[in-house]
Amino acid sequence: MVSRLRLVQLLVCCFSFAVPAVAQLDSTALRMKYGTPLNRETFHMPAGFDLIVDYGSSNQVCRLQVPALMPTTEQVSNSEVMKQRMYDFLGELVPASMWGKELRRMSQAMGLVSLFSIEYEHVTVRELQIGQPFSQDNTITVTFENDGCHSTSAN
Repeated sequence: MVSRLRLVQLLVCCFSFAVPAVAQLDSTALRMKYGTPLNRETFHMPAGFDLIVDYGSSNQVCRLQVPALMPTTEQVSNSEVMKQRMYDFLGELVPASMWGKELRRMSQAMGLVSLFSIEYEHVTVRELQIGQPFSQDNTITVTFENDGCHSTSAN
């Protein structure tokens, strides 16, 4: 009887380790189910924010994403100044000569979520604001209108 109890305990112990190992996902399983992943890099900028870059099929930049506000160490934070600093950073990264002529502007809002978009010939700039101006979820996304970028998610 004691040996049978020990055998049951051993089997329960073995199966408790085997079940989590079977439930794990790996890269191969995800690729089979969803296809090839985005080619994405995240650069931690010295100013204290992350620049997320998605690349297209021929390794050209298709999308840049940054927080809506440039981090600051000033005592009093001004969201308009911080936003302008982030746009200045993007202007240095992607000069206006690459954008092309402005085609249209759009603005959408639903409750606390708003999306501002400016579409140029070669670039679309979207600013997503969720809740208050200082929310960490607020982002600015620059999407390039290149042929190799159509498979990359636009949002």
